[in-house]
Amino acid sequence: MKNLGEMLKRLRKQQRWTQEQLAEQLNVSRSQISKWENGSLLPDIQSLEKLCRLFHVSADFLIGSEVQRQEVLREVKRLYGTTEINEKTLAAIDYLLQNQDMSEAMYTLTKLPEKKRKHVETMLMTIIKECAEAIG
Repeated sequence: MKNLGEMLKRLRKQQRWTQEQLAEQLNVSRSQISKWENGSLLPDIQSLEKLCRLFHVSADFLIGSEVQRQEVLREVKRLYGTTEINEKTLAAIDYLLQNQDMSEAMYTLTKLPEKKRKHVETMLMTIIKECAEAIG
């Protein structure tokens, strides 16, 4: 269940919480959070329940089971407060959920100052377009 640890770490970082802060909210030790995240220990059922409530996600989502489009759509709507999600956006979100490295890179990109972010986005768009043309 390595997926649970990766998902837990990603959700914690999205909230900008340290392991210590998450541990305090769950009334467990920081080392226990660390073990959950690195996959050496699984949370008990009560802790799993608390994690789901805390992050407002289903247990299936948290443990990394196949995420259905409706679940993804529900999470996006909850996180971003919008119902304006089209098929292309949903496909991009699915892609990011399936590719952890890409997901982390995109998250890092969102934290850059606007000017730097725009520059990086322009470079990435150029690369993606050139690759699509070369393949297609």
